Amino acid sequence: MDSLTQVVLGAAVWEAVLGRRVGNRAMVWGGIAGTLPDLDVLSGLVTDPMSALAYHRAFTHSISFAVLAAPLLGLTVHRIYGGRTYALQRRRLFYPLILLAFWVLLVMGSYLMPIPVFGIPAIAAVMTLVFGAMCGAVGAWDWWRGSTPRVPTVGAGGWTILFFAAIVTHPLLDCFTSYGTQLLQPFTALRVAWNTVSVVDPLYTLPFLLLLLIAAFRGRGTRVRRRLNTAGLVVSSAYLLLTAVNHYRVGTVLDDTLRQRGLAANRSVLGPTLGNNLLWTGTAQVSDDTFYVGQYSILDREPVFSPFTPVAGHRGLLVPYREDRGMEILRWFTQDYYMVRPGEAGTVTLSDLRYGALGDDPTVADAYLFTWQIDTTVRPVRVMQREMDFGGDRQTMLSDLWKRLLGN
Repeated sequence: MDSLTQVVLGAAVWEAVLGRRVGNRAMVWGGIAGTLPDLDVLSGLVTDPMSALAYHRAFTHSISFAVLAAPLLGLTVHRIYGGRTYALQRRRLFYPLILLAFWVLLVMGSYLMPIPVFGIPAIAAVMTLVFGAMCGAVGAWDWWRGSTPRVPTVGAGGWTILFFAAIVTHPLLDCFTSYGTQLLQPFTALRVAWNTVSVVDPLYTLPFLLLLLIAAFRGRGTRVRRRLNTAGLVVSSAYLLLTAVNHYRVGTVLDDTLRQRGLAANRSVLGPTLGNNLLWTGTAQVSDDTFYVGQYSILDREPVFSPFTPVAGHRGLLVPYREDRGMEILRWFTQDYYMVRPGEAGTVTLSDLRYGALGDDPTVADAYLFTWQIDTTVRPVRVMQREMDFGGDRQTMLSDLWKRLLGN
């Protein structure tokens, strides 16, 4: 999910456990813990695009990272609020050593990843500095207000459990999205994606956020505050359950559509379109080089994917380059759901078919959310991601998407 949603989830988890004791600080620290895994997007600042693609939702989104990082962070916050468990003799050395340990954790975990990523020490350094600045800002604010000594502590173990809960719920929520996450890094590069919810879904985020904000302005430990926060967690969880039910229903529609067309799919993938859970896209591979791409709205009168268009893969154009690093990462990322189109001057474009097409023609490269231009005149091939081309008429495209969402 998007970072705002992850901040809200982390804040709500901490509020549910600790809000009665420490008030809004539980939401603040929960929000920081919830957004921590998404700091991996900073990798794009210091490494190549293919490494950044492989690193996003990788080690920092794994159960391993949650287990190993939580004790470091729990001990740090415990010390910020006056704890003395395992404290070093020289106080001024404590926080730099914690940051160093956090950097080492990121470096070692990232080097163990099955997909090679360039510039790991620099990536880890950027993430460590940004996260250290976030924690330092909260600690400095409490110190400036003179409120740090008045914050009750739950012990290093208690803070550790809270950090683990906030960090691990982040990738678990991401598993519900079509983008998925590498939950089991560094042991495998498998992307866990249940494909039930869009990476941005206002119906999930906005009610959750609203209830959390209202709760934040209620008195610490009050019954209404607890109920508002609990309501946010219950409503958001119920919505996730609804998306899973919708995924199952739409899956049966896709199977029926294939049967009506007399098609046998080798495999298929489906997921909601951006920002909603009503309009779904389906991609079915019926041969090594032929896919069918279509849409279905839960509001459609007829339970059938329409349009449902054949798309030729032309994947033979890239067979000579399959072993190049850039191509290996793209094939892993797209799960081999991709089509290729020839370009000019020795270039081709590769489009990820899993998220469906925007526009009327799913056979053109620019109809897809993720498209890369590949320069085959050099070895290894050079890969650059292309911005989606809306054809100069974004308003029309969004209007057409809205009409299709409302059903045929």
